[in-house]
Amino acid sequence: MARTWFEGTPPEIQLRPEGSMVGASQEFTLAVADAESGLSRIKVQFRQGSTEKEVVFQSFPGRRWGRGGDERKVELPLILEPKAWGCQDGPAELIIQARDYSWRGWFKGNTASLTRKLTIDLTPLRLTFISINEFINQGGTGLVVYQINKPAAASGVRVNGELFPGFPAPGGDAGRRLAFFAVPYLLPQPLTLELIAADQGGAEVKNRVHYRLKSKRWRADRINLSDAFLNRKMPEFQEVDQELKNIQNPLEVFLRINRDEREKNNRLIQEICKQSQPERLWQGAFVRLPNSKPMAAFADHRSYIYQGREIDRQVHLGQDLASLEKALIPAANHGLVIFTGPLGIYGQSVVLDHGWGLCSLYSHLSEIRVEKGQRVNKGEVLGRTGATGMAGGDHLHFSVMIQGKFVNPLEWWDLHWIKDQVERQLAGIEPAVAATAQTAPPKAARTKPRTAKKRNR
Repeated sequence: MARTWFEGTPPEIQLRPEGSMVGASQEFTLAVADAESGLSRIKVQFRQGSTEKEVVFQSFPGRRWGRGGDERKVELPLILEPKAWGCQDGPAELIIQARDYSWRGWFKGNTASLTRKLTIDLTPLRLTFISINEFINQGGTGLVVYQINKPAAASGVRVNGELFPGFPAPGGDAGRRLAFFAVPYLLPQPLTLELIAADQGGAEVKNRVHYRLKSKRWRADRINLSDAFLNRKMPEFQEVDQELKNIQNPLEVFLRINRDEREKNNRLIQEICKQSQPERLWQGAFVRLPNSKPMAAFADHRSYIYQGREIDRQVHLGQDLASLEKALIPAANHGLVIFTGPLGIYGQSVVLDHGWGLCSLYSHLSEIRVEKGQRVNKGEVLGRTGATGMAGGDHLHFSVMIQGKFVNPLEWWDLHWIKDQVERQLAGIEPAVAATAQTAPPKAARTKPRTAKKRNR
């Protein structure tokens, strides 16, 4: 018993969350534990300059004859109100002290303390629309240029709940940013676009992005599967995937690859594209495979037919271009190689980063001539076309991604679209118009994007 009474283990203190930024009001959770003699008291003070506030002072009853306390673990909410306390922007600190019922130190007990350095930020976030174009295409790319009045933990355009982060805009203004975003190619629900920013304390401000959406009717395509194709291609996937090796039926292997592997590959592409540089690497319109014929279009709704029966459905997320066998593949624009190698259904592939979240994918290659980390210029050879992956014949699968989300490449091949929808927003920046709850964002010039012929969609 004496060993317990004189134990020397101080209480344990935890403060959640870990952040140091505090806005007008901030709640923390304080957890204090003492497994030996039990907790005696907890004291929490907030201090900024001459301002001191006692946030918590709590004592816990002890047992008779000094036999310790019953409270072994407590959790308390700590609510800080810097604005109400008359604090200013700048440094502050939170001082936490805890004592137990040990007889150590002439019955004073073991003490523990934790000091959290804080930064008070009472300036509310303000978002300002600088430039937008309200005309967007289903499955296409949008752009918003905006201003934030102070550094933010996160900002960008949120599309149906998914954030497309902003990047520093050219010009040297630290608060000016731009965000490309992907318009979903499937719209089962109303499209919600919001310009958002969140400060370090978690407070968020958001404003609606007004738009005019041009809907698309995507092509339907039938892919007939032959036994010859299945028997030729499926073993290639079984050789590299342990889970597929013991499956005897080639059709079952195909379905696993066409569904699960496709989804896995697309998730990997999204992760790869997170490496995008916070600067513009590209210039002008993107170039396509020379002397090529389109074989399949973006967002084609494919039905896979085997022995006269539909066995699967998938959406094609790129443009298939066929030229001569093993044709040289040019880089669509200036960029940085961020991936080379096998990529599941896409076969041997190259991913280029063009900056600001914009990336391009080149797949089914028979030969790769670049390396990860290499800078390439528009038109520079990346490799040769082929039939690797799930390709039935020699061709190039070309995709464009915004933050890893697939968008219609036709827009990026179109110089008029780039001038109207992108360059105008970047070069023609006018005085900002505040986007508050009382004011709507500025309307864009009503210049509709040029569209390609229907057969190429």
